[in-house]
Amino acid sequence: MNTTSSTAYNYKVVRQFAIMTVVWGIVGMGLGVFLAAQLVWPALNFDLPWTSFGRLRPLHTNAVIFAFGGCALFAASYYSVQRTCQTTLFSPRLAAFTFWSWQLVIVLAAISLPLGYTSSKEYAELEWPIDILITIPGSPTPWCSSAP
Repeated sequence: MNTTSSTAYNYKVVRQFAIMTVVWGIVGMGLGVFLAAQLVWPALNFDLPWTSFGRLRPLHTNAVIFAFGGCALFAASYYSVQRTCQTTLFSPRLAAFTFWSWQLVIVLAAISLPLGYTSSKEYAELEWPIDILITIPGSPTPWCSSAP
């Protein structure tokens, strides 16, 4: 008697977050290399205020923490929750919402930080509307459907 059952997991959102982990990792760490080069060659800021070290450093730290790290955590969470619960995600649309809203938050941060819109708090530089948006896709919700 065969008691094993096959469950079709939702790997689409896992793949999306994994791909964006690589993309945001390249962007964030590439920005870090550019900032290190600015310390050696200050002329690399091109005399533009939004490319100065002081404005790009918060963008680099937030890109690595939230964009790279956040996408990696979401990908790992969506993968492990499905495998641990041995079922697919509760709502593929809710998973897609978390992916697209998280990317929106990252893009808003990438626009606002170089323009100088910050709350001037170390590692919490984003303005309050973006801070609120960060909590929406990351809020705890039931992700697994009923067990098989």
